[in-house]
Amino acid sequence: MSPRKYVPLFVGALLLTALLLLFFSRSMSWNWNRVNHSDGVQPIEPAGGQRITQLSTDLYVNVSLPTADYDRLVERTERFMLDYPHIQVEISNERDSDGRYEHLLTMSKQGLAPDVMLLDNGGIIPLAVKGLLKPVDGLMAGEVLTDQLPRLLETLKWNGYMWAVPYRINPYVVAWDKELLKEGGLSGPPDQWGAFQSLAEKIASASVSLEPGQERFIVNFSPDEMEQLLIWSARLSNGKEELINLQALPDTLLDRLAWLQSKGNLASVSSRRGAELNELIEKHRLLMLIMPWEELNGLSQSARSKLLVEQKDIDYPWLGGTSFAISSGSSAESEAMLWIQEMTSPYNSLKDFEEGGKLPVRSSLYDQMRLITKSGDTPPYWWLEALSAKVTDRDSVTPDPDWPKRWRDWSGAWRAAAGDPSRLDAFVQAVTAADSDE
Repeated sequence: MSPRKYVPLFVGALLLTALLLLFFSRSMSWNWNRVNHSDGVQPIEPAGGQRITQLSTDLYVNVSLPTADYDRLVERTERFMLDYPHIQVEISNERDSDGRYEHLLTMSKQGLAPDVMLLDNGGIIPLAVKGLLKPVDGLMAGEVLTDQLPRLLETLKWNGYMWAVPYRINPYVVAWDKELLKEGGLSGPPDQWGAFQSLAEKIASASVSLEPGQERFIVNFSPDEMEQLLIWSARLSNGKEELINLQALPDTLLDRLAWLQSKGNLASVSSRRGAELNELIEKHRLLMLIMPWEELNGLSQSARSKLLVEQKDIDYPWLGGTSFAISSGSSAESEAMLWIQEMTSPYNSLKDFEEGGKLPVRSSLYDQMRLITKSGDTPPYWWLEALSAKVTDRDSVTPDPDWPKRWRDWSGAWRAAAGDPSRLDAFVQAVTAADSDE
């Protein structure tokens, strides 16, 4: 048969193919904007070219942070929402932390709590005991869990679950004036109460002959930092007291506070007032300091060179730290975990250190910190080793839903007593009276 006879067949096949292509092209959408969806979710394209809008989730976060830290968190959250456009995050910042726990507790009971809350570590377990938090074991697992500093986690564990993800740490440490230790005949810090008494007696006696404005102080107790009393008590009792539970003032501590009050040589300078502390240290007027690491590291290099920082242990290292928790009433648990994971990522933790001097909660980051900054700006290896040591029984408090309330009451009494000439006696009386009323 002649090839020409096949020409009509080929032409007919081509026309049929063209018609089929035209039909299918009109039933499909070719205008999808292929943006980068970091969450792995792609737009759904049904037949007919009508695009289904992906459901958006609102995530509410409540924090209490200084302005600079809050601004950094907001900036990172904005980047987070660009990566995850289906999650809209709204952050509120409560600068005044007084009464915040009670406020969040009330909101939780009313079903109005934010999805994510940044809480002081001491408030985590009390909320969990009340059934107002969700476990975060899905986040705190594998390498993330093993990379955490062990002694920071005890106050976040209860009933076999983890209830929060660590965000910030700033442990209180103890330091001594080298020159005053030498004057007292010691080459290192006193180990027992009797040795401390003897040293303090010498400091107090020497102050009697000094001119006003030159007197020496045994210890610094800031009105806004009851943490200093807890560390002082644990340090001089070798950890045998359980004052951290805030149940009552032990008899031994009552005797020691009465003796310390009788000496009268107490300073009252906030850890945040570095200039005043620098002057006291430079002139060898302060024997014992108890202050957060970041504030201690913020003192002048000259002042720090005159101090002997204890390396034996760090009592209650979770004090001064905060963690992210998820409300039990949240309907956006997966989105909350995703946001927390991003905000506590190693990258953001290093940026927090670079930009604000905030210490990371992951042990693996400390070597990296030493590569990006001066050696004096990061804790020495003994510090990391102390927080990575075996957890002790006294690291955490007894699970107690009323612990935050007692912390508020005791802190209020500590602050109110600061203006009293017999401040330690006034504090003891206030706390004792409050305990007897319960």
